[in-house]
Amino acid sequence: MKTIFFDVGYTLVNEDAVCKRRCKEQAETEEAKRLGVSAEDIYHEIEKATIEGLPQFRTVIERFNFSTMVPYHHELETMYEEAPQVLEALSQKYELGVIANQLDGLRERLESFGILKYFKYVISSWDVQVMKPDIRIFEYALKLANCKPQDAVMIGDRIDNDTAPAQSLGMKAVWIKQGFGKLQTALAKKNPPDYEVNNLTELLLIF
Repeated sequence: MKTIFFDVGYTLVNEDAVCKRRCKEQAETEEAKRLGVSAEDIYHEIEKATIEGLPQFRTVIERFNFSTMVPYHHELETMYEEAPQVLEALSQKYELGVIANQLDGLRERLESFGILKYFKYVISSWDVQVMKPDIRIFEYALKLANCKPQDAVMIGDRIDNDTAPAQSLGMKAVWIKQGFGKLQTALAKKNPPDYEVNNLTELLLIF
């Protein structure tokens, strides 16, 4: 094994506070008030979309027919406590990279968490204009790393966005059951990942 790629949201970074704020702000829009849609309604629709393997907040917007989408608050993200230790250990034996659906400024956010230094490759959908689960973003990452699919691993919280498309190319895949992604048990049965872990620390038992 040569290269290990990570997703970001709910893999390296906890987005719980972001999600709660976003649901609250969307529910406070005039549209949502007029339709009687609560923050809890929006949160449950995010859960449903995740289980179905659909884009989370975009699906909510479509289902409620909202004309506006409130912003994502990156400043509320928190890094999982064990991330630096795990990345430090893995970086001693493997090249590490990121493949993530993220807005502009991913490198700066990773730097603010103090973990950019562990990644040799950072591939953001914003930079390459291709979003997971489109396999082209994985192909781009493999080409950048000069790595064959069978020599690479993808670690992510989503079966639909992370593990399944990576495996379709011949990469190994680890499902980290954090955040909404842990609800995708039905998708995991249809597309079984090579490994399942409950947190980042458990990766050290595999690699």
